This record gives sequence, C-alpha cells and structure tokens, in this order.
Amino acid sequence: MPKRESLNRNILKWARKSAKVSLEKAAARISKSCKSERIRDWESPEGREFPTVKQVEKLAKLYRRPAEVFYMSYIPPDYPLLKDFRSNKEEGMDTGLVFMMREIQERQDWLSTYLKSSKAKILPFVGKYNIKDNPAEVAADIRRVLAIRQAKPGEKALKVWIDQAEKKGIYISLSSNYHTRLKLSSDSFSVFAVSDKYAPFIFINSEAWEHDQIFALIHELAHIWINVSGISVDVGMNENKVRNLHIVERFCRVVAEEALLPQDLVEEFLRVKGELKLKNISTAGRRLGISNQDFLLRSKKLGLLEESLFKQLYAEAETAWKVFLYKESVKPKSKGGPNYYIMQLRRGGRSFSSTVLSLHKSGKLSAERASKLLNVKEGNFGKFEKFVFGK
Repeated sequence: MPKRESLNRNILKWARKSAKVSLEKAAARISKSCKSERIRDWESPEGREFPTVKQVEKLAKLYRRPAEVFYMSYIPPDYPLLKDFRSNKEEGMDTGLVFMMREIQERQDWLSTYLKSSKAKILPFVGKYNIKDNPAEVAADIRRVLAIRQAKPGEKALKVWIDQAEKKGIYISLSSNYHTRLKLSSDSFSVFAVSDKYAPFIFINSEAWEHDQIFALIHELAHIWINVSGISVDVGMNENKVRNLHIVERFCRVVAEEALLPQDLVEEFLRVKGELKLKNISTAGRRLGISNQDFLLRSKKLGLLEESLFKQLYAEAETAWKVFLYKESVKPKSKGGPNYYIMQLRRGGRSFSSTVLSLHKSGKLSAERASKLLNVKEGNFGKFEKFVFGK
C-alpha cells in the first residue's frame, strides 16, 4: 500500500483539471462535509495534509484514472484532445465528452497498434481526398466504397450505414451517456472521429434524434475520407447555421448532404403519380433515415420543387413534427432501463466487440485488458457474447 506522503500533488491537480471536474464536485465526492478548500490544499505544493488512500481511490474513480497514477513521480503522457471544430466551442468540453473521447482514443490506439503489428493492410480510402476536392466526388466515393443501398421497408437506414461502414474497417460507437449519472448532451457535441489508416473510429452521441445521427455519421465519414480527426456539432441541412462553420466542417457537411441525398435518389422519390403530398415525403424520409424537412430542403436546393409547393409541404412537415414531439412528451415512461449488454454493444460497436472477444478466446488478449476495453466484467463475457455474435 502506498504511503500518503508519496502522493504527487501535481498529478492530483492535473487529473482533476483534465477531467473537467470542479473543486466543489471533487469535495462532494469525498464527503458531504468536505470543503473545496481541502481539495485545493491537497493539490498545493505547500499543502498541509495528504488525503488517505481511500480518499485518493474516490478521486481516482471520479477522474477516471488508476489510483496508482497519483503516486508517480511525473505526470504521465495522455491522449491529446481532438481538434475542436464546433462553432460553439467557447462552451468548452464537459466531463462526459472528455471521458468518452479518452475511452475511444484508448480503444483506437490499442486496435491500431494491434493491426499494425499483425501486418494488416492500410485502408485505402482514409485520406484519399482533401478539402480542395469536389465534395460530390467524395460523396460518390463514400457510397461506392461502402456499397450503400436503400433501407428495406421496416429496416433502419442508420443501421444500414453503420453495418456497411464496419464491414470496411470503420469502427462505430453510439452512446448517450458515459455512465448513468453522466449524460452526454447533444447540445454540446453530436459526433467525433479519430481518423487512422488502420483503425478509424467514429463516436455518435445517440441522445440526438436518429435522423440527426445518420447525418452526423456521414459527416464524420467525410472526416475520415480527408483524414482529419475532430469534434463536431451537426447542423444538418439548415443553411442558417452554416455561416460560422470551420472550413473543414463546411466541406464535410456538403459531402454528407451529397452522400445521403444524391440528386438521382431524390428525383426517384419525387416521381409520384398525381400530386406530391407530405405522405410521399414521409416515405422518402423513412427509407433514407432523414427528417421530412431535410428532404424538402435538399429537394429545393436541387431545384426539384417549386417555391410555393415547397413552402406548403414544409409548413405541413413542421406541424407534423410538433405533433410528434408532443405525443412523445406525454408518453408514459417505460419502467426499467435499457439492456446493459445491448448498451455496451452499441457503445463498443459490434465489430470492435467481436474483435476483442475473439482475441481473448484465442489467448492473445488478457481477460483484464479485454474487460477494460469492453466495459464488461470477465464473468459476464459469456452473456455479452450472445449479443455480439447473436448466439
């Protein structure tokens, strides 16, 4: 057991600040009576007292760091924060975003290192283009490489895109919280990408509506095609929100629009017998995984709808959306939470989870390491496998 006096006060302060945790929150984790001044004293080189080992363990859990780190003689190297492309980045990165980013970076770093050591081939589409290229050409290449098809009736378009991306070696994670008491706000960020020639990762904040998630996913696919990692807040097809976007975000947004709704596909859905009605637009939205409003905006931008018809249908779509939101708000909340293993599968992604489990079963990865990568205890691997492999 480490001695209290061997605690590195500088690391204690670094760990708290890098986790975006306030002095007040750290004090509350120690006890109800603990004051922020006590935490500040522990972190100060001139501090008068040291926390107990148990108190350090409490802070370690809060900061998401191994307790042993706090007794090192130097601040350990850490994953750098991803480039922030958000137009509202003055709000900073909250604790949930920092922790989730660190988790994904750890997974990505481990998998990329493993694939390199295994002499895996690099992914040819990563960095194939740059922001000087034609967005429509990049979009067409994304659809071609992933072999994107329309969702069948009853099938979710988001699942089609995720499945096709994972088949090509892109790892997708979805979650709406870091843990039950730390939600991820879609107002803070929608998505981020860690681009890499061997193991690119995309994380999607699933708190957003599904039609926003699919646009965010394709936006980050564009990031991978130009090999630029970063954090984004998806603005969809609303032209009013484009003004302050970073040049990279502008490019990726156009690519996403072109990839999700290429002109020939839009024209196909607009070819209807008789008068075009909102129900026709709704059919397109369900099959493509987008909102009625976004489909209408894209149709107008392509010059496929007259202004008067656009205004009429858009007003109807807005009214229908408000009715839907109201119905959702008054729905009785279901008892109990979502299935734990399904949540971990979505968070890790099927492709990543199956890779880790397979390596563990073959003896190439320790149970301890596999457990940390999957966020699943070793004793529960058997139950988790049933969801990953569909047994």
